[in-house]
Amino acid sequence: MVDIQTVIERLEALRVYLAELDRYARYSFDELTSDFVKYRAAERSLQLTAQAIVDIATHIVTADYDTRVQDYRQAIESLGEERVLPPVFAERLAPIASFRNILVHEYLAIDPVKLYDILIHGRADIEEFGQRIAVYLQDAGDVDNEVSNE
Repeated sequence: MVDIQTVIERLEALRVYLAELDRYARYSFDELTSDFVKYRAAERSLQLTAQAIVDIATHIVTADYDTRVQDYRQAIESLGEERVLPPVFAERLAPIASFRNILVHEYLAIDPVKLYDILIHGRADIEEFGQRIAVYLQDAGDVDNEVSNE
């Protein structure tokens, strides 16, 4: 069974990271990429965001569905297969796991255009993920009012 506190803590962290991403999304591509500190901060916030998502996905699919996954992308896709997330949404969100791997392991190969695209266009999916996971916890009856749907 899923450890509710583990998921709630990561959902709360996800909200913080999303607020950080909102702050960096105010900048144009040129403004962001020309300022080393802002760019690295946005990069790190995206990494932490992606990590929170894959941690939540992995925890739910292994704890509630006894699914063993080979990688983080598969963990997100498994949430779609198990109907925790709509399958189409899970497929759309799953590439964030690959981007997380690039941020963590291939730091010299980060494409600023791709980073900015996720920063600008991916925030809505990140927010939706958090909302859907909160609903999942509530629907499962695992939590009363500990999780809020913001």
